[in-house]
Amino acid sequence: MDQKTIFKRVANYKELHAYQKAEILVLLTDVFCKRFLPLYGDRRVDQMNMAARCGKQNIVEGCEDGQTSTEMEVKLVNVGRSSFQELREDYEDYLKRNGLQIWDKNHPRFDKMILFCRNNNHWDAYKSLSETLSAEEFCNMALTLCHITDKMICGYLNHLEKTFKEEGGIKERMHAVRTGYRQEQDARLKALEAENAALKRRIAELERALKNKG
Repeated sequence: MDQKTIFKRVANYKELHAYQKAEILVLLTDVFCKRFLPLYGDRRVDQMNMAARCGKQNIVEGCEDGQTSTEMEVKLVNVGRSSFQELREDYEDYLKRNGLQIWDKNHPRFDKMILFCRNNNHWDAYKSLSETLSAEEFCNMALTLCHITDKMICGYLNHLEKTFKEEGGIKERMHAVRTGYRQEQDARLKALEAENAALKRRIAELERALKNKG
């Protein structure tokens, strides 16, 4: 732990793959609702867009608050995870209600979809697809992203737990900073006392030398 600061080093949320996937899910969900849900009168439009946005925003807020509170960071990131689980349920419900297939590992395109979603973290790779995929293809791509994002968030939460065990929270960091400051001051005082004692001895030696000469 760095004893010179009480603030924890936090991740740049924009560099987190979980955040990048979350951003894609926000944009995909907006396109999905416009393409496959009624323009007016369907509550799922607001629910799905809100779930996607809340998932992303809680990652952002968690990382920002994490500088002073690991507890708050964990809570917010976990809320984000719950929002994506809610979004996943909405996509699954759409497939079931419309008699469409949820792809499992035995589906011929399952592995290819996972590989594509895992390797692409930016909207440019999805933008054109989002306008051409069928409802079944679209939902399964979104579901794949939800699953991958969930695993990434779980990995990040495990990282936060490990960091907390090693470094503690802000109270522990404040104590460490204060303790480190006191130790520095004590060491400086001892050095000054030793220097003062050495000067006194030197003065005494010089006084004796002058007295002997006289």
